[in-house]
Amino acid sequence: MVGTTGNRRTLYSKKVIIEAFLLLLQEKNLNKITVTDICKEADINRGTFYSYYNDPFDLMRSIEEEMIEKMMSAINITEEQNILNELLKLILINKELCKIIFNEKNSSHVLNTILNSVHDITIAEIKKHLPNADETHLEYFFTYSTGGIIEAIRKWINDDMKIPTEEVVKILESMNVTQ
Repeated sequence: MVGTTGNRRTLYSKKVIIEAFLLLLQEKNLNKITVTDICKEADINRGTFYSYYNDPFDLMRSIEEEMIEKMMSAINITEEQNILNELLKLILINKELCKIIFNEKNSSHVLNTILNSVHDITIAEIKKHLPNADETHLEYFFTYSTGGIIEAIRKWINDDMKIPTEEVVKILESMNVTQ
């Protein structure tokens, strides 16, 4: 049945829509992409697009949510000290997609969502190293350190991920003042 999740036609349609959209994102900002642009690039009709997505922003949300699910799965099966390494490996596997969704101009919330999901674990770790810090200081430290991690990951992505993930993790860990 058309439109059924898992149906080959549905999977194909979504695949070509996403591929066309990602190509367009390499050329234009999200707010400049229209459904018509996507349909022309994917060689589909508007009805096909609208059977899966409301607009380009809905499509972007869908792509981001799928990436978040993948990253959360990696986090949930990983030991605390290896979370960053696993996230970087997942980014590397999804290199082209991540170059687009983590680009500053697309202002993706994926990295913020993932890093905030480990908020409590991170705060507990910071408390071990800064036992006298109050909640306000802990929150500021968390915000400061996750902001730095996000920008370092963006730099790594923008540098075409040439440095191995393990080396990026070592660099980030060497900057951790709570160690």
